[in-house]
Amino acid sequence: MNPDTTDTDTTSTDTTSTGSAVTITEIAEFLQQLRALSRPGAADPTPDTTAERAAFLARKADLFARIAAAHPGLIPPSPANGESTDGDPT
Repeated sequence: MNPDTTDTDTTSTDTTSTGSAVTITEIAEFLQQLRALSRPGAADPTPDTTAERAAFLARKADLFARIAAAHPGLIPPSPANGESTDGDPT
């Protein structure tokens, strides 16, 4: 019996979860949620929208952490000792 791996947990707050690859479906659902939160009237800070935005931000952090873990070579190094990040090698 194979477990269903297509189900996505949108309530996870574990931003260190790097076990599974980000799927196209997860990205599509994330973008749909972003669009819903971007509609006029969604910016009113009610308890419902505040919780919804917090869940969205947790989902965003989880997706980005998993993408970064899957592609570590694409992450630029952090500047050390206040060095410039403008790309100038001098």
